[in-house]
Amino acid sequence: MNKLVSIIIPSYNYGFIIAETLQNLLEQSYQHWEALIVDDGSKDNTREVVEKFALADKRITYLSQPNSGVSVARNFGFKKSKGEYIQFLDADDLLSKEKLALQVAFLEQHPEVDIAYTDHLYFETDKPHITYPDYEMNNHNWLPKIDAKGYEAVNTLIYSNIAVVSSPMLRRKIVEKVNGFPEFSNYTEDWEFWFLCAIHGAHYRFFENEKAKTLIRIHHRNTSKNIQIMQAGELQFRKRIVTAVEGSAFLSETEKQKLLERNDASTQKLYKYMMYHANLLDPKQLKILSSLTSSKTFVSYYFKSLNFKRKNLFKKTR
Repeated sequence: MNKLVSIIIPSYNYGFIIAETLQNLLEQSYQHWEALIVDDGSKDNTREVVEKFALADKRITYLSQPNSGVSVARNFGFKKSKGEYIQFLDADDLLSKEKLALQVAFLEQHPEVDIAYTDHLYFETDKPHITYPDYEMNNHNWLPKIDAKGYEAVNTLIYSNIAVVSSPMLRRKIVEKVNGFPEFSNYTEDWEFWFLCAIHGAHYRFFENEKAKTLIRIHHRNTSKNIQIMQAGELQFRKRIVTAVEGSAFLSETEKQKLLERNDASTQKLYKYMMYHANLLDPKQLKILSSLTSSKTFVSYYFKSLNFKRKNLFKKTR
């Protein structure tokens, strides 16, 4: 078992924490890896920190690009990589000591599996020894645990994301098949990438092992995303789902119809939620919401939202 694992790490202004991430890799029990850190136009000391590690260990490579986003950075790193197995890793995340070794062994033993993903734990950067199964720290494990390909895998991914980006280990061929991460996606690039892998026939399997986990850091840098912008990104992604499902060579016509119906239901539910919780007096919000659907649907939900807000106001004043 001596297959090269390429660890691809995009980084934008993570100089303050990336040393801990790289030290974590040095402490992995599996040592046959290369780490490609793609500096996405950072304005901090990222280069200085990474190059110090690179001078001490030839497995670490510093790459840079003009600020172009995380998907472009991951794709750039992948093109420069050589490994048969691929591990994407965010610059502030960590891996359990045995994760790489255990996942490589698992994939070697199961050649039919394209993507093996593990469990994950979230931790606050100032409280690393206290962990949670969910980002909201409510002790809710949201992770779907599947052994599937084709319709079942796509059906799961239409409903929700399947894994954080640093959890799976992938065979190189599946990343090549889907041409990497979608570079036009907003806030759903990980989810959309997993979905595209499924559409192209990838076999997913959850690898359950207490010693193989991803550790995801919670701090101010990843808690400031605007919820409405993220939801708008999901709606745009759901439009692309239609095209992907219709063009899939791995699905029957009956399966396609079921998937499109489920996607439509999820789209309508999300759009309804966004309209009902929007500030209808805010022109910026209305402009975003009107751009996400047809004029007819927007007007319909606009008046439904007005009625919903009117009823709630009436309840509060009773």
